[in-house]
This record gives sequence, structure tokens and C-alpha cells, in this order.
Amino acid sequence: MSLISKVKKLRHKIYIWKFQRHPVQKNKVLMWADDFKHFGCNPKYIALYLLNNYPGEFDIVWVFDSTVALPRDIPEEIRIVRYFSMDYLYEISTARFIICNARMGEAHYFYKRLEQVYIQTWHSSLRLKKIEGDAVETLPESYIKAARIDSAKIDLLISGCDFSTNIFRRSFWFHGEILKSGTPRCDILLNQSKRIRNKVFQYYQIPYDYKLALYAPTFRNNKKANTYGMEFTQLADVLQEYNNEKWAIGCRLHPNIDEEVNNNSCISMTHYSDMQELIAAADLLITDYSSCMFDMAIAQKPCVLYVPDLQQYLANERGLYFDIETLPFPIAQNMKQLCNTVKDFDLERYRAAIFQFMKKIGSYERGTAAAQICEFMRKINVVGEKI
Repeated sequence: MSLISKVKKLRHKIYIWKFQRHPVQKNKVLMWADDFKHFGCNPKYIALYLLNNYPGEFDIVWVFDSTVALPRDIPEEIRIVRYFSMDYLYEISTARFIICNARMGEAHYFYKRLEQVYIQTWHSSLRLKKIEGDAVETLPESYIKAARIDSAKIDLLISGCDFSTNIFRRSFWFHGEILKSGTPRCDILLNQSKRIRNKVFQYYQIPYDYKLALYAPTFRNNKKANTYGMEFTQLADVLQEYNNEKWAIGCRLHPNIDEEVNNNSCISMTHYSDMQELIAAADLLITDYSSCMFDMAIAQKPCVLYVPDLQQYLANERGLYFDIETLPFPIAQNMKQLCNTVKDFDLERYRAAIFQFMKKIGSYERGTAAAQICEFMRKINVVGEKI
């Protein structure tokens, strides 16, 4: 660590010491998602539920990185601070609730006070790739050390299903309370999909009588736009044959990819602010190894896994929780297989397989996750219950 970095770190600690002389404000909620990059994921839907159902009761503060352009859709009632600013250090030192969807480390400068409540939502209801202690051989020792420290601070961890609860108990180095609520970002898949669908269709000027197929591959090591052999024109032709409906095709690449897809047969949706809204709007999802497959299953809408690099992926991946071929989603390894799968998609059989899978993992998703978390917060604040 350079001398300048050491001085900055010391200066921040002095400011935190100063700010911690101020009382914790019991109605203040400090939130962020995806390393301060987005207004999204589970924290977003908790914030919106608080605003819509308990207006004026909570002071909600959202943190963005200094390099991020502020989104247009963030409600004006939410105050905004920039990460690493003096305002951020003050807010994290005086907020009653701290809510985020990923690990906190030393760089977050969270020196937890006795009155503070740290709610960790994590990202998804369920995941394919192994995480945390289940992937310990692939993680640096520094991460494991930071994760253990972080878990010791967490007061409430959110889970979407029995399978995830067992993962958290086994591999998260966490021994506190797990709320079996489901995941707030999935609430809209069960409650508000029509409203969200109309919003997305209006944004992209898609006629309302169209269907939407969304192609959303996961990130690979290079940052170039890569659709992994997807032939959008061919897919469009097959979709028209599938059910005699009119279809629009959207392509959502990983946010880390630095190029747009340039294809006349699809709409680039990479920079839409909320992936979950695209899931809610889609009638068909084509993905590969992303956890969004499980969100589509929660919505009971068709999902196909297009995995032309399956064998290479399995050989290099750190480990999976499921044998991909046992999942309830049809698999295609080339365009011919994909087209045949879409053309012959058996929705009734698919939904039966999804039902059995949800039963197997013990899903908690009922569309009430945000409500349950907010009730937990109000019991602590309004009723005065202790954790």
C-alpha cells in the first residue's frame, strides 16, 4: 500500500470515528447493489416497497460509485450519495439499516455499531455455480478472510428456497437468522408482470400484440460482444412458425461487455436499467449458465439453455450445484437443435417439470418477499422488537 493510500485510509477512519459520535437514525436505510453500479436487484425492490407502502416512514439513501451516471428511474424520494465520499462515510456510520446484495469488505468502511442492522439479500433465489465455502479451493485467502468478517456482521440473510438456505448454512460462514421469504426481485414476476411488460414494450416501442424472446448469455473472459453462434434471423423465422404469433427478439449481453450487438433482427437490451424487468416482460428466455433461468422458472415461463460450449464450460468451471442435463430446461448445443427445441416446445410438459423442480428445491417464492423484509424492519423500529 502506497503512502498516499495509507494517509487516505487513516483520514477516512478519523472521519468515521467523528461520525460515529452522532446517533444512529432509526428511520434511515442505506442501500446499494452490484458494487454501487445500479439501482437494481433485491435492494431496489425493498426500497420501492418501503416508499409505496410506508411513505415518509423511512429515509432511504442509495449509494452509487462516482463513475456511474445516475439512472432516470430512481424515485425522487430517495437520497443519493457517492461511494467513498464524506457523505457516504456519514450515512454508513449513522444508518439504522444497511442493505446490499453482495459481500462487504474493508473498502466499504462499515464499522458496525450496536444499534445497526445489516441485511444481506444476496443476488438470486438459486444459482448454478458453486459459491463461497463450496468453492473455497478457487477463492483467494484474502476473500475468505473478508467473507468471514462480513458474515459475522450480518443480522439477517435472505433466502429464496430450502436449497439456498442449506447452502448458506453450510458454506456462508454465517450462523445468524435466515429469513425464508423468497427474493424481492422475483416479486414482480408473480405480481406485476403485466405492468412491467407494458413498460418495457413502451420503452423499446414494441407493439403490444407481439411476443418477446430474450437472449441473455453469461459473461466470458473476453469483453467483446459475443452471441456464441446465435443466428437471430434464423431464430426469428422459427418463432413465427412456433405459434403463429408476431415476435420481437431482444439481446441482453452481460454489463461487463463493452460492445453492443449490431443485428437488424434483434433489439439490443444490454443497457436497460433492470434485467429483472426484462425477465418479467419476456415470453421466452434463451440463456446458458445464468441464474436468470431460475427466475424464469419462478415465473413459469419458457426457458431454453443454448450452450454451444457446454463441454468446454464444464471442463473449466469451478463446480456446479446441479448436473445441467437434469435441470427442467431444454438444452440445445447448436442452432439446429435450438430451432427444433423452440419449434417443438411442449409448454404443458415444461410446466410440469418446473413444478417438480420447485418442489424439490423447496421454493419460498410467493411474491411477498419485500413485504416480509419490510415487516421485519418495522418490527425492529416501530414495535421496538430486538433482533
